[in-house]
Amino acid sequence: MGVVVEKLDFAAAAQVDRHGLYEVATAWAAEDAPDREQAPVEAYIAMWESRNDLGFEPARFVVARENGKIVGYAQAEVSEAEANSHLALVTVVVRPRHRRRGIGTALLRATPSLLDRQTVIESWSVGPGEPGDHFAAALGFRVVTSMTRQRLRLTGPPDVAELPAGYELVTWKGAAPEEFVEAYVEGLNAIAGAPFGETALDHAHNTVESIREDEAEALSDRWVVLLLHEGSAAGVTVVERKSARPEYAEQLHTVVLPAHRGKGLGLLIKSRMLHELDGVETVFTRTSSENVHMLRVNHALGYEDQYTYMAVQAKTADLQA
Repeated sequence: MGVVVEKLDFAAAAQVDRHGLYEVATAWAAEDAPDREQAPVEAYIAMWESRNDLGFEPARFVVARENGKIVGYAQAEVSEAEANSHLALVTVVVRPRHRRRGIGTALLRATPSLLDRQTVIESWSVGPGEPGDHFAAALGFRVVTSMTRQRLRLTGPPDVAELPAGYELVTWKGAAPEEFVEAYVEGLNAIAGAPFGETALDHAHNTVESIREDEAEALSDRWVVLLLHEGSAAGVTVVERKSARPEYAEQLHTVVLPAHRGKGLGLLIKSRMLHELDGVETVFTRTSSENVHMLRVNHALGYEDQYTYMAVQAKTADLQA
C-alpha cells in the first residue's frame, strides 16, 4: 500500500492522529536541530488549536499516511483580517526516513485545498542549509526575510533606567484596561516601521475590536508594558506564556514610536517587563536579523542567539503546477 495524502480535521481528530502529528514534528526537529529542546505534546496541541500571536486561525492540515500511520503533514494558517487575507502561513514536515520519495511535494501540492482566497504562501520555519531550505529552493520559493531566535535565562530582574520627564509606564496582565486599549493598539501598529525584509505579512493591522476578540479567546497569559508620553503611546512590549510550559514565555512585539527613539526606551521597557514575569524561568524571542538595534538591546539584557531561520515565499498558483 502506497502513501495516501488527505485532509485532517484537527478539531475532530482522534488522539492517535494528534500524537502522530507530534511524532512527525519531533522526529524532524531531532534530526534537523538536535540541540533545540523539544516541547511536550500538550504545547504542540495548544499551538495547533489556537490563533497565533499575529491573529492567524488554528492550523488546517493535510497529512500523508503510510499503512494508516502519519508520516508527514502540511499545515496552513489563514487570517480573517483583511490585511492578511492574501496570505497563508504554511509548514511542510516529513519524517526524515520518508524523505526523497515525493511526499513533501505531494503535501505542498495539496495545500491549496486548505485555503480560501489566499494567493501567497510563506513558510517561516526554514533553516539555512537544512533539508527544508533545499526543498523550498527546488520548488521555486524565494527567501524574503531572515530571523534570529534568542533565549534569555532569568536569574534576576535587571535594573530599570529612570524614565525621562513626561513619560509614564503602565503595566497589566490579561485584558487591556479600557482607558489604555487605544494607545495599546497604536503602539502595536507602530511595528509597521520595523525591518522585516520582503515578507507579505502585515504585522500592523490591530484594532480595538481585534484585540478584544483575541483577549476573549486567549489560551495563555499575556503581560503588557505600555509606555506613554503625555497620555499618548510612545512604546509597548508584550510577553506571552502558554499554559503547557508555564516556566517558558515568548517575548512578542516590542516597538518604540519614531518620535521617541534614540533615548534608550526600548531597553527600558523590556527591562521593566522582566520584573512582571512571575513564575517564568526562560524567555524566548525572535527578531529580524536586519533589526540590528533590537538585537543589540536583547544582547544587553542577556539574550543569547540560538539559531537563524528564514521565511520563504511562493504564489499559491505555482503550487498547482
